[in-house]
Amino acid sequence: MTIKELLVEEIETTPSEILEDIFSFLKLVKTTPMQNLSTYKELLERIDYLEAIVGIRKGLEEYDRGEGIPANQALATLQHKLGIPLRP
Repeated sequence: MTIKELLVEEIETTPSEILEDIFSFLKLVKTTPMQNLSTYKELLERIDYLEAIVGIRKGLEEYDRGEGIPANQALATLQHKLGIPLRP
């Protein structure tokens, strides 16, 4: 799923203060020349933050629908998939 699709999907459930913060920052970036690399990095960090919120909400919704799996089972699956040795 693209960032645009995530934003469109989450726009109605995301708290207004988060959206207002992001939109005001985007307006600032749009009206200010991108001379400052830290501004661009801040934009990327805010996008990462929003993606994390979206992912957490989706996970909680799946859990509420009974679609989750126990953490120990998920960790065991990851250990096996990634070849991580079990701890003694």
